[in-house]
Amino acid sequence: MATTRTALSRGALALYAVAAVTAAAAASSSFFLWARGASAGLAIAASLPPSLLLGIIALASRFLSNALPLRSASRSSIAIGHAGSAAAASGLWVLMWKSWVPALNQQFAAHLAPDYSLLFGLGVVLYIAAVAVHYLVLEIEALREAEDEVLRYRVLAREAELRAFKAQVDPHFLFNSLNAVASMCGSRPLEAREMAHRLADFFRLILRLGALERITLAEEIDLVQRYLAIEQVRFGERLTTHINVDEGAARCMVPPLLLQPLVENAVRHGVASMVEGGTIDITATLEDHMLRIVIDNPADPDRADARGEGIGIENARGRLSAVSEGRAMLQAAEAEGQFRVVIELPR
Repeated sequence: MATTRTALSRGALALYAVAAVTAAAAASSSFFLWARGASAGLAIAASLPPSLLLGIIALASRFLSNALPLRSASRSSIAIGHAGSAAAASGLWVLMWKSWVPALNQQFAAHLAPDYSLLFGLGVVLYIAAVAVHYLVLEIEALREAEDEVLRYRVLAREAELRAFKAQVDPHFLFNSLNAVASMCGSRPLEAREMAHRLADFFRLILRLGALERITLAEEIDLVQRYLAIEQVRFGERLTTHINVDEGAARCMVPPLLLQPLVENAVRHGVASMVEGGTIDITATLEDHMLRIVIDNPADPDRADARGEGIGIENARGRLSAVSEGRAMLQAAEAEGQFRVVIELPR
């Protein structure tokens, strides 16, 4: 599509250049003839065919302009090439005049014969003007191609960034889950087996949805619920969850595995650090075409290791920035024994 559009614009500009050269040549030479005493009609009739020839020759100059691009050809070769072409084009124009005027009206040939030296100089100027137009078109095309290339590389860079973020998420959760299963094998083998089965189902779903660029929030919440069901085996009654997603928010598209590392943080650094456990609240609403997701969990201010919390948050923040070109927002704050993560993402 872009190539077709460029070809059409190039052809249109070339036709405009031909028309402009023909009109300028006809107007100028007609004025010369009228000043020598020829009538306006006769002056136009005499000047139009030679001027059309010059316009067509000026159109052909685009091929020489393509062969001698400003960015790569030497200045001397450009100057010599176009100077020779301008002289040849103007010479053909003068020859056309000399053969056309007697054929048009032998009786008024003397009145219709312009100053050929002046005519030759005019032809050179008009030809060079056409060459300038062709070079301008080529530079515009080069600028468009450069902009398209920059845009293409930006898209590729964003896709690579997203793949990198996703690659960080998957192993992180897998390692934590396997460590949890290993810790339960000795003392709680039946629960460890159940957790392993749930993990297998969970990762089968991740393989299917993780290959997509976007999934609905309802599908992402389903992933989160499956993850919480796995952790429920480990924590039992110490872990409770409240999930409230309105209908409009559930249909919104989000990056896969956006919430899972944040909920994992809530479990690992929130519920797990509290002796009595706690409740994880997840709410999602859609207001004014903005999806708002809030994750609340208890947090012990005296917990021993809080360094790992930032990994999941920064990962989610980076993915949001990449997919929304900076329009999404993620905020995390801790106050009065509660940790809250707020995500706002354009629908």
